[in-house]
Amino acid sequence: MTIPAAQSLSADVDAREHAPERDRNASAPALDSLSQAKRALFAQRLAGRRGEAGRPASRVQPMRDRESVWSHSLSPAEERFWMAYTFEDQSSAYHIPVTFRLTGRLDVSVLNTALQTVVSRHDILRTRYTLLDDGELTAVVEKPRACTFEVVDVDGDVADFLERRTEAPFDLADGPLLRPVLVRQGDDEYILHITVHHIITDGWSIGNLIDELAAAYNAGVRGTAPDLPELVLQYRDHAVWQRSQSELFARQAEYWKQALRGVPRDLGLRTDRPRQSRVTVPGRSVTVTFAKAPAVQLARETRTTLFMVLLAAYSVVLGRHADREDVVVGTPIAGRQDPTTEPLMGCFINTLVMRTDLSGEPTFRELMKRVRRWTLRAYENQDVPFQQVADAAIERTGMRSTLIQAWLALQNMHNPTLDLDGLGSEDVFVTTDATKFDVTYYITELDNDLELEVEYDSSLFDESTMLTFAEEFAGLLEAAASDPDRPLSEVPGAVR
Repeated sequence: MTIPAAQSLSADVDAREHAPERDRNASAPALDSLSQAKRALFAQRLAGRRGEAGRPASRVQPMRDRESVWSHSLSPAEERFWMAYTFEDQSSAYHIPVTFRLTGRLDVSVLNTALQTVVSRHDILRTRYTLLDDGELTAVVEKPRACTFEVVDVDGDVADFLERRTEAPFDLADGPLLRPVLVRQGDDEYILHITVHHIITDGWSIGNLIDELAAAYNAGVRGTAPDLPELVLQYRDHAVWQRSQSELFARQAEYWKQALRGVPRDLGLRTDRPRQSRVTVPGRSVTVTFAKAPAVQLARETRTTLFMVLLAAYSVVLGRHADREDVVVGTPIAGRQDPTTEPLMGCFINTLVMRTDLSGEPTFRELMKRVRRWTLRAYENQDVPFQQVADAAIERTGMRSTLIQAWLALQNMHNPTLDLDGLGSEDVFVTTDATKFDVTYYITELDNDLELEVEYDSSLFDESTMLTFAEEFAGLLEAAASDPDRPLSEVPGAVR
C-alpha cells in the first residue's frame, strides 16, 4: 500500500503536478488489446452520452429517490476501469489493499465512527456504477449509510485470508466498492484491512483515506471534532469538468498522434515462454536494493531528474532484451493540477507515454537530452485521457496493437503511516497474483538506496530473467555514472 511520490521537472518541483503512483494503486487499465467487437460493445453502452446521430447527451436524469443521486457524467478513468471490470473478468489487479497491524487498546466503536466520517465526506466512496435500460453507464452516489469494520477471528493463515479478501470480486453495480475488515488477533492486536476498487481511488487518495481515518479516530478518542480539510469540490465535479475539456483534449491528442507516429506495435520483449491469450494476467514480483548515488550523480551531471535517469536506464534494458531502438514505457501522473482536488478521493491518475529513441549510438549524456525533451513535452500534454492518446496514436486494423507493455513508477516518499493515539502501527504488504503489464518497475527512493520491485507476467518470464533485468539496470546506472560520455553500446546493459 503506497501513495504517490514527487516526480518532477526539477529537483524541488511541486509534487501535486507530477506525482506518479505505484501501479497496483494507480495505473490505468491496460486495455489496448481488446478486440474490436468488445470495443464496439463498450462504445454502444456509452452511446447515450452523445445521443443518437451525434446529438448532445440528454440532461442528467432527476433524482430517482431521496437516498441517491444519479449522474451520467463519468470521468474517463471511471469509464476505463468499468471497461476493465467488464472485459477482464473482474480482475483483482484493480483492487487496492490497505493493511496495517495495530497493537494496543483499539476502540473499535470510535474506529467505526471515524470510517463513517470519512465515507460520509467523500461522495466517490459511496458511488456505484450501473447500466440503465437504455444502455447509459451511470454513476449512482448513495446517501451516507452505516459503514463499519467487520471484526473477524481467523483460524489458519492470516496472510492467506487477507489475500483472499483482497482478491474477492466487487460488484460495481451494487457496491459498496470499499471493503473494511478487522482481523482480531488478541485483546491488544488487530490487523486493519481495507480493499478499495481502483475505479473510486488512486494512490494519492489512499494517502488521504489513511490521513483522514487517523485524524477522525484520534479526535474521537479525545472527544473533539476532527480537523479535516474543507472539501470545496467532490469527485463528480471533477468528472463534469473533464467532460467540458473536449477542445483541450483534442489539441493534446493531436500532439500525441504526431509524437507517436510510427510507434512499434508492441514492446517485443523476448520471453521465456510463448505468449498466450488470457483474460487475467498472472503476476509475481522480485525485489532488489542497490545504491542510489550513481543515479543521483547522473541526474546532476545531465541536468535532469532522478525519474528521467531511471526511465532512460529502464528503456535501455528493455531495448536490449527486445532488440529494439524504439522503446515505449508507461508511467503514471497524478492528475491533480488544481489544488482544490488535493484533499479529494477518487481516481484522478492518468497514464503518460514515454518513448525513448536509442538509435544512432548515443552516449548516455546524449540519451538523457532525448529523454528530457520527451518528458517535458509529455508533462505539457498530460491532461488528455490515455485512451484518447492510444486511439489517436495507433491505427487499428485487424489485430489491435498494445501501446504499453512496460511500466515505471518512482516512489520517493515513504509509505504513509496510520498514526492512531495509543496504538502501534505497522504497514503490512498484501498483494494479488495478478498484474497488468509484461514488466513493471516500482522504484522506491530510500535515504541512500533505491528499492526496485520488479512485477512481471509469470506466464511469460522466469524469476531468473527478471533478476537479470534488475542486475543490468543497476549495473548500467553505475557504469554510466562513471563515464556518461561513453557510447551507449559500450555501457553494460546497452542495446547490442
